[in-house]
Amino acid sequence: MDHSYYSSRKGNKTRLVPATDELIAELARYRRAHGLTPTPQPGETRPLLLPVIGSENRDKGLSRGALHLILKEVFGLAAARLRARGPEWAAQADVLASASAHWLRHTAGSHMTDRQVDLRYVRDNFGRASISTTSAYLHSEEDVSHAGAAPHRLGHSQEGIAGRRDRHQRLLEGT
Repeated sequence: MDHSYYSSRKGNKTRLVPATDELIAELARYRRAHGLTPTPQPGETRPLLLPVIGSENRDKGLSRGALHLILKEVFGLAAARLRARGPEWAAQADVLASASAHWLRHTAGSHMTDRQVDLRYVRDNFGRASISTTSAYLHSEEDVSHAGAAPHRLGHSQEGIAGRRDRHQRLLEGT
């Protein structure tokens, strides 16, 4: 992990987010493709992601809606490639087709907690106010724990575990 950081805004709060060497290299390539220096210059306020259409809006940045549409298209294309591999890939393709930026964010948070990243860093990286909201990313570990204990419980079916997992997913999705 490189110790370079890019500032990010959420709710008008500025926070520092760590960026890997690979991400820094890709951002430099992206900036060069747009005729910019590989790294932002001191005092530069240009947004990280530029609009796809209209060079007159370069200082505004890519809108949240435009980013959503781009991600949905990428997930849809990836799902189509999975489906082309055969029917055994259909379930995974369906999950990928329904993915969103929010899903990607929660997946990243879950992966961080799965790798035992300190919850304080996860909280800070994701702009959470408290550890209690960050603990939502622990769901995958909890699901593994429930699944491991299920065969040892008397009178409980696998449907109970699935229902609990669905409840956790709805909580994460805010539905």
